[in-house]
Amino acid sequence: MTTPSIELQEGARQFGVPMPYGVASKLAQLKIAALLPAASPGRFDILNIRKVGVLTIDGVTVRIQPKTPIRRLLGMLVHSRDPDAIWRDDDVAMDSDDDLYATVAHAFARTLHRSLAAGLQRGYIERDEALPLVRGRWRITDQLSIRAGQPLPLEVTYDDFVEDIALNRVLATAVRRLLRFPGLPSEAGLMLRQDLRAFADVPSVAWGSPLPYVALTRGSERFRLPLELARIILNNLSLEHRDGAVVGSGFLVDVWSIFEDFVGAVVRRLAAPGVVRTQHQAKLDLAGRIDIKPDLVWLDQGAVVSCADIKYKVEHGGRVPNADLYQLISYCGRFGLAEGHLVYAEADDPTDRIEILGGPVIQRHALRLDRPLADVEKEIAEIASRIRPVARVGSSAALP
Repeated sequence: MTTPSIELQEGARQFGVPMPYGVASKLAQLKIAALLPAASPGRFDILNIRKVGVLTIDGVTVRIQPKTPIRRLLGMLVHSRDPDAIWRDDDVAMDSDDDLYATVAHAFARTLHRSLAAGLQRGYIERDEALPLVRGRWRITDQLSIRAGQPLPLEVTYDDFVEDIALNRVLATAVRRLLRFPGLPSEAGLMLRQDLRAFADVPSVAWGSPLPYVALTRGSERFRLPLELARIILNNLSLEHRDGAVVGSGFLVDVWSIFEDFVGAVVRRLAAPGVVRTQHQAKLDLAGRIDIKPDLVWLDQGAVVSCADIKYKVEHGGRVPNADLYQLISYCGRFGLAEGHLVYAEADDPTDRIEILGGPVIQRHALRLDRPLADVEKEIAEIASRIRPVARVGSSAALP
């Protein structure tokens, strides 16, 4: 029996899409898209889709394809989380580039399989145990309080060289959850089942528990990329959403956040420490009741001297949305700036300079994401070099 499916496109407006009410309700509840009932019963108009991936709800599979090439999207996601993780396009299968979940699963399986060729990483952990002989350090105080002077067993603390370390627990959890998730590519499934045997003595992280902190060493550096892919999988993979009678599973990522995080990470890496700050929090009013959070600010001795907002796309036929302008104008007014910057993932309108009457000059910059990741990073560097700190037109020192 074929599973019913619905194909959607990120960023596109689709009208009259046939869809069960439970599925539409869940998409809206998860803030995946805005849905409006169409003229015909059982059909919906869908817009403002900002997440991509696959979601199964009440037996219906919803696939949302990104506008940005999936390899580029995944490369940006990895880089924004860990700039030292070296991403290669050949880490994914050629035939998986039309499905985000399949691409991530295959990339994780391939990089993990390659990293495990040198064996599973082991490490020292500290254990407190009661033993019949001295091993490590004898805890005399505990011996007296717990054993009431009895000579045996001995309360000791020692370092054990084991496979049950934080790195392996994260990797093992990602392997096991992927093998439970429907739609796993056959090649990826084969590699993951082979590698699962290596984690036989490694427990999984409990569902809903935070992932443990992993400090990579020179010996475990080969696991950097599969570790980051494992985190992406575990942070975005849900084996069950439950809402009354509607039950589903999904792997979804927010493309808007990926783009903003990627641009911010590249600019921060290029700038001197402490000069650039992302998601800078400030107050807009004297009473301190209105919060603002520009995506990128340049600092000089703690004061904001340049400001940029990052937007995934230009809406309304290539025009800069008024809301984007209003937002940046308020930022410039708050920090006393004569110029502000908007960075978009794409732009059809060639105009790149907007002079606001009685306000700042808005400079618009556009990136092209259909090229190799290294070229995208170079373009971000060029844009960052043009976002120069400008003279302040007013003092905002009194604002909180």
